[in-house]
Amino acid sequence: MSTVAFSGLSSGLDTGSIVSQLVELKRAPIYRLENRVSQYKAQISALGKLKTKLTDFQSALQDLDTAREFSSLAATSTDEDRLTVSADAKAAAGTYTIEIQELAKAQKSVSQGYDSVDDSVGSGIMSFSVGGKNIDINLTGYTSLEGLANIINNDVDGVSATIINDGSDSGNYSLMLSSEEAGSDHAFSVDVSGLSGGTTPLFTTSQEATDAHIQIDGNSVIMGSNSSDDVISGLTLNLLQAEVGKEITVSVNMDTEGISAKVKSFVDKYNDLFSYITDAGGPEGELSGNPTMRAVASRIENIAISALDTEGDISNFFQAGISRGESRQLKWDEDKFLEALSDDFNGVRDLFIERDGHLGKMYLFDQAIEDMTDSIDGMFKISNDALNKRIDYAEQGIARYELSVESYRETLERKFTAMEMMMSQLQAQGSYLAGLNI
Repeated sequence: MSTVAFSGLSSGLDTGSIVSQLVELKRAPIYRLENRVSQYKAQISALGKLKTKLTDFQSALQDLDTAREFSSLAATSTDEDRLTVSADAKAAAGTYTIEIQELAKAQKSVSQGYDSVDDSVGSGIMSFSVGGKNIDINLTGYTSLEGLANIINNDVDGVSATIINDGSDSGNYSLMLSSEEAGSDHAFSVDVSGLSGGTTPLFTTSQEATDAHIQIDGNSVIMGSNSSDDVISGLTLNLLQAEVGKEITVSVNMDTEGISAKVKSFVDKYNDLFSYITDAGGPEGELSGNPTMRAVASRIENIAISALDTEGDISNFFQAGISRGESRQLKWDEDKFLEALSDDFNGVRDLFIERDGHLGKMYLFDQAIEDMTDSIDGMFKISNDALNKRIDYAEQGIARYELSVESYRETLERKFTAMEMMMSQLQAQGSYLAGLNI
């Protein structure tokens, strides 16, 4: 850009300001194109947010699009102080009577007493057998009772070591070894015959590793731990307290609260999507009049309000407690939904899921979103490509106009410079003639 300055001393005009104003007028098309570029970029950003809202909505659909997810079960225990239970997708509805006769226990073994935690246990090889796996630790030099506990905790998987103090005047420190998991499969043994040079720890088992014993509907069952997911298919049992003769009832029923929560989440995500569409598509929004946004809103809304061709009595959302609200959003009536679920579970289920060739609304929503967000020929891809082309075209136009404006500036500067020089010469000639006093 030229840096020529004009004094205007000859003409009496602020020629620099005149040139700047004329150039600024010439830049008007550039400003219009820059404004368009900003608008196009704002639309791309807003379309990205709309796409994110769509995929968030899609995630809520995927919690309701299969019979297993829609027909989820919940398990309850009549005595959660003694037994807690949870169900997964493999569970079947039913009732079980469980009696916990004995909890699984972890093995505990205690050494003889030492006068100090610094007393030496000797050196050499100390061998462990834990759940059928052999582990050797090598004690070198002066290994204290406390040092042995640290080595076991670091190097022997499945066994933990703790120093206990029984408060006696002497021999009050002992090393307690505990299996880290309950059950006979986690029992351990210790061989200290390879140690010498100190007071070798000799361990006595104070608690055997034992399995849990329960009865399910009168049938005896042995559990290798206090938690199991393979005793009753689809259920995880957590044993907390044993009492012979105490019967606990476990019930597995339809999880209506869980299903209702999933449907409410779907409604919330739908409303979140249309809240954004309303804001971004408003008169002052970045997507006001945008055809992609209008197409998204129309396609999703049509699926929501349309009736399905079903075999049962329930064919639309309104019958399942979901109605149209303000600002194109949905209204959620949980009581009406639960009533419909109780009266016609299959009808409500088939409204949502794909089953036996029947396309439920969750499938229709999901396929619509997949089509619209396809990375090759989806409407978002097409729209973004078109906007980016407009940006490129506008930026090319800006570059051409910038060259034209710069050329215009240089032309003005030359003309005003020539004018100032001419006027200066004329003024000089006038002064000369006036000096001749002719």
